[in-house]
Amino acid sequence: MKMNGKPWTPTITLAKLFEEQNQFYDALAAYELISQTDSSSQVRERIESLHIRILNDPSNRYDPRIEQLFTPEELAYLKILDHNGFGNMSAARSMSDGNIVEGIILEEDDDFSLEMDGDPDVLDDLLREIEEQSQLQMLQESSGIQDKTLRDLMIALLGKFDSDTPLAEIRLNELLSTLLELQNTDPRT
Repeated sequence: MKMNGKPWTPTITLAKLFEEQNQFYDALAAYELISQTDSSSQVRERIESLHIRILNDPSNRYDPRIEQLFTPEELAYLKILDHNGFGNMSAARSMSDGNIVEGIILEEDDDFSLEMDGDPDVLDDLLREIEEQSQLQMLQESSGIQDKTLRDLMIALLGKFDSDTPLAEIRLNELLSTLLELQNTDPRT
């Protein structure tokens, strides 16, 4: 379901059309929006039916850790969505608020004006300044890592993984998260 910025008011006919085309997430989003103005039992039943259909869809893939923790019945009972389902549900909820960019706060700076008509280097200067500021911010944020040693990294890794764990079983994002956790810890601890 794509939005072009205009307010979107779904109808039951549109939601049924989504269902017939096996676009269950879009149908669910439409019914969720309809339920805000029409709390009839028919709409609630369609929402529940779509929840069950989406949750029991064998093509949905969860993180293997979630599949180990929960049975398919528990996933359905707790209404745990896969990654696609969660993304679609979040998008539907943000659309129902009426403002897609609700979380973005724009501050206007009265002193700022960008005049690029006469000088083509203004954009280059602006981009260079942004890059310098971001590098400065990165340096300020990473100052805690300078007090850490390889021993600290090894201790953090051994705290997460067994020393006999094959390297092929350790994912790169786990290594990076360990390094980031080490970077963000207080050097005095």
